[in-house]
Amino acid sequence: MHTTRRSFMAVAGLAPLALCLAGRAGAAEAHCGGDLPMSQKNRRSALGYVEASTDPQRRCGHCTFFTGGDSGCGACQMLSGAQVSAQGVCNSFVVRQD
Repeated sequence: MHTTRRSFMAVAGLAPLALCLAGRAGAAEAHCGGDLPMSQKNRRSALGYVEASTDPQRRCGHCTFFTGGDSGCGACQMLSGAQVSAQGVCNSFVVRQD
């Protein structure tokens, strides 16, 4: 394969963009969950947890298993008390009866 300086510069120019996008992938996770262990990542995946619900009525902040905290995060009983976003949702959502 013959590479030129021009092709190298084109690829090198995209590197900062790739690093920026990679950093954003974990941004929501870092906000409420921090650096999660693999077991917690697996549990979230098994429950279908997402950081941002598309349905305003189905959000962790309205769930029986959620205990609110500061900064939009709280503890989830389904995730062994791990921190989650109040705006998130999972497949185990049960509306809180106040």
